[in-house]
Amino acid sequence: MKESRGPRFPLECVVMSRNRPHILLSSVLVTSSLLLAGCGESPTTAQAESAEPAAAIIDVPVVSATIGAIESSLEISGTLAPRSRVAVKPKLPGMIERVLVDIGDAVTMGQTIATIDRREIDAQADAAVAAVAVATAALENAEASLANAVLEHDRAKNLFEKGALPRQRLDGAQTAHRSSVAQRDLAAANLAQSEAALRRAREVQSNATIASPVTGYVVERNYDAGAMPGDLPIVVVADMREMKLEAGVSELEAGRLRVGLKARVSVQAKPGESFAGELAAIAPEVDERNRHFKVDVRVANSSRALLSGMYATARIIEATTANAVLVPKEAVLTKDGKRVVQKVQGDVVSTVDVVEGLSDGVRVQITKGLAAGDTVVADSRRQIAAGTRVRGIAASR
Repeated sequence: MKESRGPRFPLECVVMSRNRPHILLSSVLVTSSLLLAGCGESPTTAQAESAEPAAAIIDVPVVSATIGAIESSLEISGTLAPRSRVAVKPKLPGMIERVLVDIGDAVTMGQTIATIDRREIDAQADAAVAAVAVATAALENAEASLANAVLEHDRAKNLFEKGALPRQRLDGAQTAHRSSVAQRDLAAANLAQSEAALRRAREVQSNATIASPVTGYVVERNYDAGAMPGDLPIVVVADMREMKLEAGVSELEAGRLRVGLKARVSVQAKPGESFAGELAAIAPEVDERNRHFKVDVRVANSSRALLSGMYATARIIEATTANAVLVPKEAVLTKDGKRVVQKVQGDVVSTVDVVEGLSDGVRVQITKGLAAGDTVVADSRRQIAAGTRVRGIAASR
């Protein structure tokens, strides 16, 4: 008898018969295989899923090494002061008769700026002049007496030699001669003394006129006419044709400096402007209080653009190099005791040893290890393992 066949159903919907356990197991195995095949699985897809994911590419800021000039410098700051600042005081007491200058006036060396009442001083000078005249007359009288004594002595000597004059008369003439010489010498000494007193009176007389000891500008005035000067100066004169900036530097910094180095000076009051200066002095002894050496930078000020008391910064130029390979200082780091950069070639990072040259505080010269156009990671604080794949993003400068 021919077995009848029922309707066909999808394999995943096969009805398992309770009377056929062995058929159930076989059906499950077949069904599982067919289900996997029916869901679109392929050997290629399975292999792709079992493979490791590709390494990620990270974005990093980069810069290119450039060619340019660089200068190594030391920056100091402080307050500007005039080359010289002189307090002018009278040399003798007395009431101020006149003050001829005021604050801001330009004065030259030797110019009269004030006078002291000199009526008493003039009287003393007149007395000294009279004393000189008296001493001069006394000297002339003594010289006349001496001349007469010389004649008497010569005459007595001739007569004594001829036997016409006794010895006693000759001795008297000799005594009179010696006395006249002494009187002449005393008169000459009195004249010298009187002349010295006159010179002193003239000096005191000149001190009543107060002159500026330097060329400059009046920056302070403390008295008016009729006042009696005290501890304060009558005026203060500052020579502002040249200004100076004094500051302290460390022992290491002082060792790199030398007198004559050029400097550029800037002041907060004139932003965008700079003034040419020069390192004029380096103290040969350290200040025990702060272990600093004092340095003095001078800057010409013929236009009077710089004023005393302005806060200023001086950049002392130690050395200059042209055509240097330059990178930002942040691109260089210390690794295992060596200075290195993180160089980017293609899309891979590598660590390269470098030798540094000059630095201006923003850029650094690379004398060995890089060439112009080489690309490096801009910020060394982000350390990237060698061999890492990166995508370079131009860093803003």
